Amino acid sequence: MTTSTFITEDGTSFSDSLMPSMVVISGGTACNLMVNILQNITTDVSYVLGLSDNGGSTSEILRVLGGPGIGDIRSRLVRLIKAKKEDHEKAAIKNLLSYRLPVEGNETSIKNEWLEVVEGTHRLWRNISSEIKGTIRGFLVHFQTEILRTAHKKFDFRNGSIGNFFLTGARLFCGSLESAIFLFAAITGISELTKVIPIINTNHSVAIAAELDNGTIITGQCEISHPSQEPQNSPWVADNTYENLICHDSPTETFNSINTVSRNNLIFDKSKVDILNRRIHRIYYINEYGQEIFPSVNSKVLRSLSMKSALIYSIGSLYTSIMPCLILRGVGKAIAESTTLKRKILILNGSNDRETDQFTALDFITSIVDGCNSSLKFDGFWPKEYPAKKYITHLIYLDNSFVKVNVLEIEKLGIECVRVKGTFQDGQPVFTEESLDHVLSDLIR
Repeated sequence: MTTSTFITEDGTSFSDSLMPSMVVISGGTACNLMVNILQNITTDVSYVLGLSDNGGSTSEILRVLGGPGIGDIRSRLVRLIKAKKEDHEKAAIKNLLSYRLPVEGNETSIKNEWLEVVEGTHRLWRNISSEIKGTIRGFLVHFQTEILRTAHKKFDFRNGSIGNFFLTGARLFCGSLESAIFLFAAITGISELTKVIPIINTNHSVAIAAELDNGTIITGQCEISHPSQEPQNSPWVADNTYENLICHDSPTETFNSINTVSRNNLIFDKSKVDILNRRIHRIYYINEYGQEIFPSVNSKVLRSLSMKSALIYSIGSLYTSIMPCLILRGVGKAIAESTTLKRKILILNGSNDRETDQFTALDFITSIVDGCNSSLKFDGFWPKEYPAKKYITHLIYLDNSFVKVNVLEIEKLGIECVRVKGTFQDGQPVFTEESLDHVLSDLIR
């Protein structure tokens, strides 16, 4: 029997039987800061991301073309592109697929810049070979064709992500988001061992809602996490009720009153949002009528949970990034009963956000455990519940964290607490790459 040897990005070699592997449950932005660390530990990583993103240029794609929210998927794929200094083509591809059209400016000039990209005359195409240029352009042209088919909806190219446009064009052409992800990874040279997996395998729109502890319902990821600060102008009448539900601006409207959709989610600032006046009781998925639905989890997620050696709950938005990946049928059971997951690590945020105001570390743990246990009812296990230690074995937290960590109470649950030296950035406590790399390497390798 032969044994293969793998070399991670930091030069460490492992045999195929000893190489560490991970499942990372995360959102798009916060976890991107950790990607280099994780890839240096091992390239055998499955990144699991939700599809309910409805902000930024994704919101405009949803309004005009529909489909799943691919903003977080694109963000992770771009981050995984390893462009060395001497590899000018790889760097150019990364620059192209991470490029955004201007936020401000004349509408015609922004649209003309997009047309330069589609026509292949834009400066971003420099250093990209003709065969790769032709492949990427082909899907951008297909995206543009679909936009022209729906010209009456007047697509807004402000802040448009070229990577989002490419993924959408590939998805529409192939009829599959997973095929589009495969094409993106193949073109950009992302390691074959590294997978980016949507939590739901679908070609349709996905929306979530939050029920607060006073019964108030907030619909749409953007409204829950970072509602737009842009004043509402004249609304755009939508042809599809689901589009209204996903992109609607007011969290206090009832489902029956949702009948317009604006472009306000196109531009937002996460740093300038008010906190929720009540705690979130639960997150759930909704259909085009605002009714609760129960989508099936992507089978690749369950397969990864049954094969990898470590699970990481990433830093980021608890209720709009992590929880939508945990509440689906089979996820809680797969995590709790996995025979391969030796470490189940929660990396705690250094501070609270709009969704988790005044939360302690124990509140984060309780929310994750409750979310995982709630998924058991779909498997006929309800009201059986697993203890916290079946879902989380380690908590990594900052020594300068703004989130209170009661180590004694947490360790009573069977969860080991690991303190890491942090620093401050823009007045907020954050992990340093060196300290987080050190502790994760010790736990996972």
